[in-house]
Amino acid sequence: MSRTPPLALDRYLAASDRAIADHTAMDELLDVFAPEAVVQIDDTPIRGAEAIREFYRGYVNAHVASQHFWNTTVLTDGRQRAEWVCAARTAGGAVITVAGVEHATIGPDDRIVELRNEFTRPPA
Repeated sequence: MSRTPPLALDRYLAASDRAIADHTAMDELLDVFAPEAVVQIDDTPIRGAEAIREFYRGYVNAHVASQHFWNTTVLTDGRQRAEWVCAARTAGGAVITVAGVEHATIGPDDRIVELRNEFTRPPA
């Protein structure tokens, strides 16, 4: 029986939790993205490897624990869609929940070229 490798969005969401738990996993998180990828978590697009690294460095440093749960599907146009929820503890000690839907365009090397998030429950 052959196993299907995880989708890019599955790797991304799992790696974001691992990077918070162990900062040495940051490279694993960043490797999910193509070098010239665009990430848009809120209204501001982040372009290119260095800007994405800085964004996720801030994200990881702002949290001490997180756990995502999600369902990923591949749309008819080839994009991947993940509906997700997360519970997290911030570096300041607050416990938060957040949820959203992410769409990713995947390049030929199975890395995310464009990631767009829409919060269905903003961080609270």
